[in-house]
Amino acid sequence: MAISDQAAMKRAINLAKRGLGMVYPNPMVGAVIVKDGVIIGEGWHRGSGLPHAEVEALKNCKIDPSGATMYVTLEPCNHYGKTPPCTEAVIAAGITAVKYAVADPNPKVTGSGATRLEAMGIKTEVGLEREQALLLNKEFFYHCLTGKPWVIMKAGMSLDGKIALANGQSQWITGDSSRQFVHQLRSRVGAVLVGIGTVLKDNPQLTNRHPRWRKHQPLKVVFDSKLRISPDSNLVQNSPERLIIFCTDQASVKQEEELTRQGVRVIRQAGADRVDPLLALTELGNLGVRSVLVEGGHEIFASFYELNLINEYYLFYAPFMIGNDAAVGVLGGRGVTDLSNVQLLTIDRIRRSNGDLLVHAYQRGCEPDCLPDWFRL
Repeated sequence: MAISDQAAMKRAINLAKRGLGMVYPNPMVGAVIVKDGVIIGEGWHRGSGLPHAEVEALKNCKIDPSGATMYVTLEPCNHYGKTPPCTEAVIAAGITAVKYAVADPNPKVTGSGATRLEAMGIKTEVGLEREQALLLNKEFFYHCLTGKPWVIMKAGMSLDGKIALANGQSQWITGDSSRQFVHQLRSRVGAVLVGIGTVLKDNPQLTNRHPRWRKHQPLKVVFDSKLRISPDSNLVQNSPERLIIFCTDQASVKQEEELTRQGVRVIRQAGADRVDPLLALTELGNLGVRSVLVEGGHEIFASFYELNLINEYYLFYAPFMIGNDAAVGVLGGRGVTDLSNVQLLTIDRIRRSNGDLLVHAYQRGCEPDCLPDWFRL
């Protein structure tokens, strides 16, 4: 039985997922080539600077691909970057039809790939399994269309919502499996962000230490209004060139000069007592950061939450309660004063993470069912 269009594109999407944690800042892309109803070649993008999925699929063809149809999760590129245009490889191979799930929002590509193929007599069709393709690379699309990073909140807490004991102890509330999952999240994002309180208390590294996906290391971002970070901290001592600190006019110029001398990028926000998360996201977006994993602490969580800047949530619950009014809750800040003003989340899934419980959710309007209309592609 000949493979259907839907089955071929679903296969391409599954192939694209193999690039998880390996392709940043590029999108995950998969491609399948079908001739006479049978898959004759398939491939996926394996990493920045490596051949794109279309080229991989052509290279892996078992027979001559001329006259075949290519199914690809993203519109083929038509520009020179780290690799040549995929459109030229498709044309040279004699492919007669290209069906892609979603148009590429990158200004260097948008529509030009399809236009080039059509000009050479290759039929194109867009929209097959579009929602799944959008979801696959939601951070990439969001950044291309808004200029800002997609924001993910990650928090580990007790069942009663505490992220630290009254004495400040917080390592470790959740288990090993949950922490490994967090490193997988770090392998997929452009930056990991914390507040200075977390830095002073935990002296974190904010690196991706997943045994499988260590190649990509996210930028380290700290909100530190007064530049209280120590030059001897792990963040400064290890890869200072990957550290970005946002501060305000309250910060010492001398401390800024010392950190800058060590290779740290310091971005000073004028005219405020606290770092403005929205301005910081705009700056990170301008630097090409497509996604940010916000890891705490509770005041940082609150500052993003109260400005409605969080798109996605990974909330880990350990199987115990902490209690104590003085213990630190997951959200600081002003809090909600009227239940009619709460921000509703859409729960995507709830699953066990060994002994812990993981709740994955989206801010309303960012969930999968809304993505196609929301991105307006």
